[in-house]
Amino acid sequence: MSAAVAAVAACAHCGLAMPRGRAGLYCCAGCEVVAGAIAEHGLERFYELHPELPEPARASSHAYAELDDPAYHRIHVARDGAVARTAFQLEDLRCTACVWLVEATPRCVPGVVDVRVDLGRARADVTWDPAACDLSAIARHLARIGHAVHPYRGADRDALRRAEDRRLLVKIGVAGAAVGNLMLLAIGLYAGMFQGMARSDEAFFRWASMLVAVPALGYAAMPFFRTALGALRARRLHLDLPISIGVAAGLLWGAANVVRGTGEIYFDSLAMLTFLLLVSRWIVLRHQRRASTAAELLLALTPRRARRRDPATGALADVPVEALAPGDVVVVHVGDTIPIDGVVLAGSSAVDVGLLTGESRPVAVAAGAQVHAGTVNVVAPLDVAVCAVGEETRIGALVAQVEALGARRAPIERLVDRVAGRFVAVVTVLAALTFAGWTAAVSAGLGAEHAMALLVVTCPCALALATPLAVAVALGRAARRGVLVKGADALERLATPGTMFVDKTGTLTRGELAVVSCRGDVDALPLAAAVEAASRHPIARAIAAHAPGPAQAQAAHVPGPAQAIDLREELGRGTRGVVGGKVVTVGAPPWVAAHCGGRAMRGWVDELAARGETPIAIAVDGVPVAVVGLADPIRDDARRALDELAALGWRLELLSGDDPRVVARVGVELGIPAERCHGGVSPEGKVAAVAARRASSREPVVMVGDGVNDAAAMAAATAGIAVAGAAEIAIEAADVYLRSPSIAAIAATAAGARATLAAIRRSLRFSLAYNLVAGALAVSGLVHPLIAALVMPLSSSTVLASSLRSRAFRGEP
Repeated sequence: MSAAVAAVAACAHCGLAMPRGRAGLYCCAGCEVVAGAIAEHGLERFYELHPELPEPARASSHAYAELDDPAYHRIHVARDGAVARTAFQLEDLRCTACVWLVEATPRCVPGVVDVRVDLGRARADVTWDPAACDLSAIARHLARIGHAVHPYRGADRDALRRAEDRRLLVKIGVAGAAVGNLMLLAIGLYAGMFQGMARSDEAFFRWASMLVAVPALGYAAMPFFRTALGALRARRLHLDLPISIGVAAGLLWGAANVVRGTGEIYFDSLAMLTFLLLVSRWIVLRHQRRASTAAELLLALTPRRARRRDPATGALADVPVEALAPGDVVVVHVGDTIPIDGVVLAGSSAVDVGLLTGESRPVAVAAGAQVHAGTVNVVAPLDVAVCAVGEETRIGALVAQVEALGARRAPIERLVDRVAGRFVAVVTVLAALTFAGWTAAVSAGLGAEHAMALLVVTCPCALALATPLAVAVALGRAARRGVLVKGADALERLATPGTMFVDKTGTLTRGELAVVSCRGDVDALPLAAAVEAASRHPIARAIAAHAPGPAQAQAAHVPGPAQAIDLREELGRGTRGVVGGKVVTVGAPPWVAAHCGGRAMRGWVDELAARGETPIAIAVDGVPVAVVGLADPIRDDARRALDELAALGWRLELLSGDDPRVVARVGVELGIPAERCHGGVSPEGKVAAVAARRASSREPVVMVGDGVNDAAAMAAATAGIAVAGAAEIAIEAADVYLRSPSIAAIAATAAGARATLAAIRRSLRFSLAYNLVAGALAVSGLVHPLIAALVMPLSSSTVLASSLRSRAFRGEP
């Protein structure tokens, strides 16, 4: 096969082009392993189901011995007689072909009873016989076919949610079935009003309607009855109270009229009312499901397993993090996230603490230094003694603080609650007075009908739907624009300008070090890049990434990258090596000066340090030739986004855990006054700053960030905004999440929030005006109960139309 043909040949598994120089049928080892597993178990039908957008397979050779640990089984495995059940989170689930392949596991692993996959959650529910196979064997098979396994942490929550969803959906189904059947029966009765109907036929339709309505609506409306009864026991008035009174009174009065053989029945309208209210409750419930529990957040931020060193033999064993205890020793390799809070026993390294503190530069650690869960080891292996695990860690405390601060309601919702309380009291009293007045003046039957008309026509369906409908419409439109908003709280707070605290690292900047300036001989940069190419230190990677590649170097007529030999790296100081016969020294200026006979470039170093950049010196053959400045580059659209927010009336302030000089430099570039640029602020300090501003001002306080260090401040603020790439806890604590790396969407979100709030207020005004007019007509006897039942749904329809015509988040996504 020629080189040209090989270059265009496709991988036999994923269909991607074969890399140059690779022989065989597969583009990588992952595809080869997965294809072998598929062929071994006779699952070639996978290729018939595979979509046309292939990706290379990602196989894993991990043994998964930790899944057989008793501590893991105690937490994640449920026994059901002779079989056991557990849930896995699977990587790389992309399509129905992947689902088919995973669900074929019982054919491939003896002892597996059943596997069911939820593609949306990337979850696999596994049932197996522990006497026939180990859980680790199942996990190895799934990893071998390209789907690495992790414990599923939300199993208990999902079980509770499924049960709750099932109960509500059953009630919606019963109410919907009742609506359909009662409407058919009502058509017959309404036809008889105009064309005449035999008494026996009319009695049949009325009794049939009652036999359908009473049990069906008595069951479907149970959530309203239960809430109303609980509110009365707590001596509170709730929106569900007039709903419950209206439904119960309608059922009882309609049943009495059926038995009496005279008077109106309202079963069809009551069924429609109950159905619409249950559907609205379902809409609200679905949007509330965006939040997760504190335990899930914590486990998402920290590793699921750790390498524990045996104190007797020194051997390493993979164990679940839950099995660790204070005093255990864990080994953290380069690139690993630290799973616990602890003290370094052996080793020297640098730790990326940006997720926790916002510091853009790694922090050097050595024996005796404290390290925290959620931070990343970036240079060399460490032995760490466990001090705290899980909820006891610093990141666990921040998660708990987020959870505690997150339970709040929007002011517009509190306003609706206050209005609803008064509304319920007024309607209930008016209904009683209407019944008493008309009974004394005419008859009890007429009094009951007019009171019933009042309860039906003023049913607070529109009042209850005004906020959730407008919010649901806004959330859907915002999501299509790549803006995820969690609820009315954020929308209302963002609608009114106030103070907006903005984190620097990862929010206004890209969240990674890069070379931003150079003083001296630029031709020294490719030499420095060659020396740093083998290092894993973030500063070394930034310098290596800045050097031009072969094509760019040829086009620019500058030296391209060369191979370095005789490399020597001193942790925290720098690296020396030989490139093209030249001795190149790269590192901290004092260390480079020591290797150059004391000669230094003090002027360049001081200039870059004063600008908040990290100066790195370069020397060639013992002569200092250049100094580069490293910093976290500002996002391209940051200045424009902040200008738009300022034009909307927001007061912008920087609040960062990074060095104050770095924060000041960013503030100057973005046009933010120095007094509003705050650097060196800890996560706790951010919370204090937000709380202090909220205490001293009645205006909204918004926190924009992306790290764990911002999460508690987001929860403490009246609204939080997380930008793309944010830590999961920051996304969870935030009220708004921007899925694109551009923060320009914040200004558009503020405008959309303002339009949403206007739609809510418009719907509330209409609802109150409708109830005032309709209630007055019902009390005066001008509205018949049948007319009331027909008019009542119009108020809900009007609120729906008002929400749909809102200008919130309109335009191109």
